[in-house]
Amino acid sequence: MAKIFCLVGASCSGKDTIFRNLVDSDLPIVPIVTYTTRPIRPNEKNGREYYFVDKHNFIKLRHQGKIIESRIYHTVHGDWIYFTANDGQLDMTSNKKYLMINTLEGVSKLQRLYKDDVVTIHLCVGDRERLLRNLSREMNGNEDYVEMCRRFISDTKDFSVENLARLHIKEIRVVNENIPDCVKEVSQIITNKN
Repeated sequence: MAKIFCLVGASCSGKDTIFRNLVDSDLPIVPIVTYTTRPIRPNEKNGREYYFVDKHNFIKLRHQGKIIESRIYHTVHGDWIYFTANDGQLDMTSNKKYLMINTLEGVSKLQRLYKDDVVTIHLCVGDRERLLRNLSREMNGNEDYVEMCRRFISDTKDFSVENLARLHIKEIRVVNENIPDCVKEVSQIITNKN
């Protein structure tokens, strides 16, 4: 049976960087790219971080019964939808190990479908470091400080102990203070999990 390894973490916890490092490594993992209706950011590439689609495409996939899980975020720029689609990337009858980035809500929905075949790896970064990373990212071209603050406050609530318990998320916590060490630790978790 396949395993889905879900990287979760607050904004600027290093999810994209860890994901790319793992995908580019020698690990026998298959990346799953999820979808979003939010605009593409500088330095992102369609099909790498996400498949960037419009709301019409989401509705079309939903009508076709191809949405595995979805969630909506009410941002300062309007509603953005993030979702996982049944688009042929995932075959749970295989012995493959899949890797994806997701949110706690998304993981909770995946766990309801695939039970113990979903392994949640929570990348943890202290608030000060995360805030500095967020600020640095905004200063490199995006400069959307209002949305940055909204995400920061929202993440604090989303990753609270109470919310993790409410969603019944079983997680493996990995502190991301150093990218190479974090990649090594996550690699070991993936390698050792059957």
